[in-house]
Amino acid sequence: MTSDRQCNDMLFEPAYKLVARLRAREIGAVELLDEHFKAVAARNPAINAVVALDENGARAAARKADNASAEVIAASPLHGLPMTIKDTYEVAGMTATCGLPALAQHRPDTDADPVAALRRVGAIPFGKTNVPVMASDHQSYNPVYGLTRNPWNLERTAGGSSGGAAAALAAGLTPLELGSDIGGSIRVPSHCCGVYGHKSSFGIVPKRGHIPPMPGELSSAQLSVAGPLARSAHDLELALDVLAGPEPLADTAWSLKLRAARHGRISDYRVALWADSSVYPLESASQAAIEAFADDIARLGATVDRKAKPPIPFADSYRLYFEVLMSIVSARKPDDEHAAATVAPPQGDSASYAAVMARAAHQSLARWNELCEMREHLFRAWREFFRDYDVVLCPNLPTVAFPHDMSGDGPEAQLDRRIMVDGVARPYLDNLMWPGLATVANLPATAIPTGRFVGGLPVGVQFIGPFLEDRTPLRLAQLIEDALGGFKPPPV
Repeated sequence: MTSDRQCNDMLFEPAYKLVARLRAREIGAVELLDEHFKAVAARNPAINAVVALDENGARAAARKADNASAEVIAASPLHGLPMTIKDTYEVAGMTATCGLPALAQHRPDTDADPVAALRRVGAIPFGKTNVPVMASDHQSYNPVYGLTRNPWNLERTAGGSSGGAAAALAAGLTPLELGSDIGGSIRVPSHCCGVYGHKSSFGIVPKRGHIPPMPGELSSAQLSVAGPLARSAHDLELALDVLAGPEPLADTAWSLKLRAARHGRISDYRVALWADSSVYPLESASQAAIEAFADDIARLGATVDRKAKPPIPFADSYRLYFEVLMSIVSARKPDDEHAAATVAPPQGDSASYAAVMARAAHQSLARWNELCEMREHLFRAWREFFRDYDVVLCPNLPTVAFPHDMSGDGPEAQLDRRIMVDGVARPYLDNLMWPGLATVANLPATAIPTGRFVGGLPVGVQFIGPFLEDRTPLRLAQLIEDALGGFKPPPV
């Protein structure tokens, strides 16, 4: 029987170590699941990260795992591992709301494709984690389940839209999570809560069963990807190997084999560091922490170039990203909301957030095609840059986790909010700048904690890698974790 102290320590272990314990039968799947249920009961009320449970279904799956044959266990990379799922995904046995009151009673009969992939290799989904309404904020608040708080500081955001996921990992409520990312929704919560996350290359993880779009719709939006969150970079690759593959309609002809990491040693990595406020905002304390982290990996042997930047106009890249994002968001709005948005005519050529959002509601197919063409040129510029560099090291957000601000109603309310960067008020939507750098170019990006803090809050970074070379930033993250240490639990 495992002691209380051992159980508490175990609940902060990475997933790959827990799987090893399960395989060695040091602990049973039912026992491990029950310890997570106890942790949720004890710790979750303060942070509100886990918002739905399937105790009966999960226990039945855990009993089956404990009775599995050696052959089944050997073929199951996540055998018996309990985990939670972001409440944007449909999971049989639990509600899938995406924070929408209209979906508060939506209980799907089947799993989303990535959830089904995790189940097939032995994972046991036991709960859902909180999100903002329609997964469209960097704070995880909605009228169905309320607000998720950051385990490091309850008055600060846990991030969004995978905020419940990251908070649950940091608090020891789950060892692995399935998230999604279109506006930094994996990387921002990882940064805010001091955990790991991987935004996959666009298109390598099927997403049917993710909300948005609404239940029953089969199409998937541009920019949007699925990916794991965890307490170890090793867990990220373990999960990505399960999740990545062709879309079901293409699997009769296509297969996916991600290229091996470019290097196996830190000393072979060529890192382009961008951690200043020359184009995108960045608070000075976070900049200092990131530069100190870059010094750490340079001492480990990596080549860190502090001047190199991709040959792209960064302001234009962000404007392109934001217009594409708003076009996607506008197209998914219900008819009544879309009609309201189109009452006001487009505001000329203004580059303001409000003007771009208004124009997106009126966008023509011709303009969408122009945006797609612009992105094609951007893809190629990044590819050329990655001939000489392996990753770009840069921030996830302008600041550490910021104070809660749920003022206003609906996505447009974010136009009136502000963030404080070195005492200067900036538009709230500037939070999209650093995440959008990788998203608009379809690039993979691995978010990792630096081990440094500002005001008692963790500082994270992202390693942006070449398209379809997800293993390259993942491997660097693993090597750094092995050399410097990784996740640190928040104070109890």
